[in-house]
Amino acid sequence: IFGLYMDSGVGGSAISCDGIAESDDDNAFYLTDFGEDLVYTWDKNNTGVSLSSNCATTGFLGYAYLETPGNPFDGVDNDEDGMTDEVRDGGPGQLIEGQDAILAYVTANYDLGDFERELGPIEERPAYVAGVWWTGDEDLDWVAEFNDTGADGIFADDDTPPDTGENDGIPTDGETNFDRTDITESDQIGLTGFKMNRIRGPGQTDNVVFFSSGTGEVDWPRALYEQFTAPNIDARFDNNTRVEGYNIGFLFASGPFELRVGRRERFSLALAAGNDLNELRDNVDVVQSIYDANYQFATPPPAPTVQAFAGDGVVTLVWDTAAERAADPVTNRNDFEGYRVYRSTDPNFLDPQIILDGRGNGPLGNGRPLAQFDLVNGIDGFSELAVAGVQYFLGTDSGLTHTFTDTDVINGQTYYYAVTAYDRGAVDFNFYPSENAITVSRTPRGGIILPRNVVQVRPNAPVPGYVAAAVDAASVEQVAGGGTGQVGVRVLNSEAVPDGHTFRIDFEGPADSVRAASYRLTDLTTGEVLFEGGTDLEGEGRGPVGLGLQPVVFTPETVLVDTLRTGFTDGSSTDATYQVSYQNRLPINLRRPGFPEDLVITFADVPLDTSRGAIGQPARPAHFKITTADGRPLDFTYRDVNNDRTVSLPGELIDVFTPVAEGTSASQVAWRFEAVGDAQRPPGAGDVFRLAVDVPFGPEDAFTFTTRGAFLDATRAADAFAEEKPYVVPNPYVASASFEPERFATSGRGERRLEFRAIPAGAVIHIYTVRGELVQTLRHDGSIAGVVPWNLRTKDNLDVAPGLYVFHVDAGAAGEHVGKFAIIK
Repeated sequence: IFGLYMDSGVGGSAISCDGIAESDDDNAFYLTDFGEDLVYTWDKNNTGVSLSSNCATTGFLGYAYLETPGNPFDGVDNDEDGMTDEVRDGGPGQLIEGQDAILAYVTANYDLGDFERELGPIEERPAYVAGVWWTGDEDLDWVAEFNDTGADGIFADDDTPPDTGENDGIPTDGETNFDRTDITESDQIGLTGFKMNRIRGPGQTDNVVFFSSGTGEVDWPRALYEQFTAPNIDARFDNNTRVEGYNIGFLFASGPFELRVGRRERFSLALAAGNDLNELRDNVDVVQSIYDANYQFATPPPAPTVQAFAGDGVVTLVWDTAAERAADPVTNRNDFEGYRVYRSTDPNFLDPQIILDGRGNGPLGNGRPLAQFDLVNGIDGFSELAVAGVQYFLGTDSGLTHTFTDTDVINGQTYYYAVTAYDRGAVDFNFYPSENAITVSRTPRGGIILPRNVVQVRPNAPVPGYVAAAVDAASVEQVAGGGTGQVGVRVLNSEAVPDGHTFRIDFEGPADSVRAASYRLTDLTTGEVLFEGGTDLEGEGRGPVGLGLQPVVFTPETVLVDTLRTGFTDGSSTDATYQVSYQNRLPINLRRPGFPEDLVITFADVPLDTSRGAIGQPARPAHFKITTADGRPLDFTYRDVNNDRTVSLPGELIDVFTPVAEGTSASQVAWRFEAVGDAQRPPGAGDVFRLAVDVPFGPEDAFTFTTRGAFLDATRAADAFAEEKPYVVPNPYVASASFEPERFATSGRGERRLEFRAIPAGAVIHIYTVRGELVQTLRHDGSIAGVVPWNLRTKDNLDVAPGLYVFHVDAGAAGEHVGKFAIIK
C-alpha cells in the first residue's frame, strides 16, 4: 500500500481574527466521485494570517492522485474504463486491420459501454479511424502517421537521425500514446483509503503521528493496513465530522497492489489550491487532463511577428502569416482560427484586462481585444467548452487580415499593441481554445523587452517637408502570363520601403488549376522572398505585408466569358446570335488541353469538319470547324433542326469537347453555343465567331513594380514651416501631461514630458526664462517625427521652476520662430 501523510495548517500557525491558532481549526475530507482521487483540507472559519492581515480569506488546499499504481493481476476493471488488467509495459500486442475487425475484437474483449463513457465513441478513436490497431495500445490512440517516432519520441530530421522503432509501423515503448507515455494503459486502483487523526484539541486525541515509538502505543502500520484492506470498502475511509475544527493530520492511500520482482508501478501527485472547493476541483481537472496527455498541452498557433508604423493621429500594424500554416502538435490538425489585437498604454497590458471568470475572479486571459479577425469557415460565436464558466469568443466569420489601422490615438502618447493568434480548440481532446500570451518583461533598470508579437509606438505628425514612400502605379506591369484582374500596391509603412527597388509578385497554385491559390512577394533587388502564401485574391486589402508594402490583388474566381469581345467578328455577314455557356461537366477552373483558351468557329458553305458520333446521334459533316485561338482542332456535336449543316435556328446548338488531360482520348463537353432567334442570313463562308474568355491569375502570371522611398523636400519643409509654426503641448503644462510614462518598480510619478511640435528635421530649440537666461538646448534627432520632447530639466539637470518661458526654434533654411509657454506645478 502506498500512502502519504499530511499535517495541515491552513492559514498559518499564528492566531487569526477568530481567536484560534491557525493550526488548530482545520478539517480534511476526500472525493472519489467521477474519477477524482482528491483529498483536501480547509480552515473551519475560512480565515488566516497573511503578510498584511490577520483576517485573510484562506480557501482550499488539495492533494490529488494524478496516477496511482495499477493492479493488472486481479481480473477486475479497477478504473472502470472498460479495459480489464491493461498495462503500460505490454508491448505492441496483436495487429488487427479493418474497422469491422477492430470493432469485433473490442466488443468481445472490452466493456464497450464503460469504454465509450470514459474515452468517447469507438468510431472516433484514432486507431479505429485509421483502420489499423495493435492491441497493446489498449485505448486505440496510437497511429503510425503521427506517433511512429521511435523510442526517442521524435521524428528524424537533419539533427536527429532515425532511432529504434521509427517508421516501422509498430508501436514502440517511448512513442507518444503508447505504454509508458500513455496513462490510460494502466488499470489504476485510485484512492482507496483515507485516515484522519486528531493531534491536539478538546476531548480525546490520537496523540500523534502514524508510527509507533514505544510500548503501549498503537501499532500504526498494522492498524492502517487493516483499515485500508478492510472487507467493507466504506470502512477504509474515515468520516471527517469526528475531528472537525481541531489540529489534524491525515493520511491517504492507494492499495493494496502487487509489486512483482522487476515490475514498475507509477504514482503521481498534484498539489492544488482554490478559493473554494469547486475552483479546487476545476484546477485539479485541468492538471489531470495535462497529465493524461503526457504533458502535451493545448498549444496555440505560433505568435505572429508584428510591425507598427505611427503617423499623425494614426497607428498601423502589420503582421505575418506564420500562424496560419502550423499544426497543433497534439491533435495534428491545423486548427488556426484567427487573430486578436490588443492595445494598452502600459507595457503590462493592464488596460484590456477587464474580463473575469464565472466566479468573479480574474482577470482572465489577455482580456478584451481592440479588434478580432477570424476565418470565414462557419466556426463563430462562443466555444463549446468553457473554463471557469467562461466560453471563448471565436469571432464572427469576419475574414482574416494582416493589417490594422487605429485612428483613435493621441499624438505623443506611448501605446503598446499586441497581436495574438488563437485556435478553435478541440472538444474531443477537451482542449479549450488556445491563444498566444502577451509576455512583456522588464529589465532590472526598467527597460522593456518585447516579444515578437508586441510593439511599442508613439504617434506624432511627421517633420515638415516629409514625403511618404510610394509605388508608381505606372510601374506595376504584368511580365508573365495572360491572366486578368487588377494588381495594386499599398504603402503601409513608409519607413520600411526601400528606394529604387524592384519587386515581383508571383502567383502560385497547382499545375492543373486555372486560378492561383496564393501569391508571394520578392525583392528582386536583393533576392529576398518577403512573404509567401498571400491569399487575398478578392482585392479586400487583407493580404500580408513585406517591407511596408501590401499587394492588393483582384482576379475573377472562375473563367468568365468576355461578353464585349465575344461574338461574330467584323466582316461577318450573318445576323445569327449565339448564347455561350459553360457546361460544368468538369470543374471550370481545371486546366486541360484547349481550356481555358479563346475558341474560333470558322463557317463555310461546304463541309469543313465532321461532328463526333454518339448514341442516337451519328457523326455528320458540318459547314464549320472549331479550333482554339492557336489553331488546335476540338471535337464537337451539334443539333441541326433544319439540316442545313450549320446552327441558325432557336434550339440549335453546338457542344464543344476538350480532353480531360494531356495525352488521353477521354473528353468532356466544355462550352455550349446556342442559337438565339431566327437568323435571316445563316452563318456561311467568311463568317467567324470568336469566344473570348477572361482567365484568373494563375501559376504562370507575374507582376513587377518599383518603389520610391520616403524623403524630405526642403521646399515643402519651408512652406510647411511658414504655414504652421512650432508649438508646445501641453501649454500650459499643469502638473503633468497625459502622455508621460509610468515610473517603473516604485511609487510616484514617472519622468516629466513636454513636447515641441511641428519641428523641422535638424532644428535646434533654445529655451529661455523671461529674463533671457538659457534654460536648456534641444536638438531634433533627425527622425521623421516632427516632435522634440523635453523632460523639464535644465542644462544643469535640475528640475525646472514653474513660470513663463520663451523658446526659439532655428530651422536653418526653413526659417526661425519664437514662442512661449507656461509651466504650473
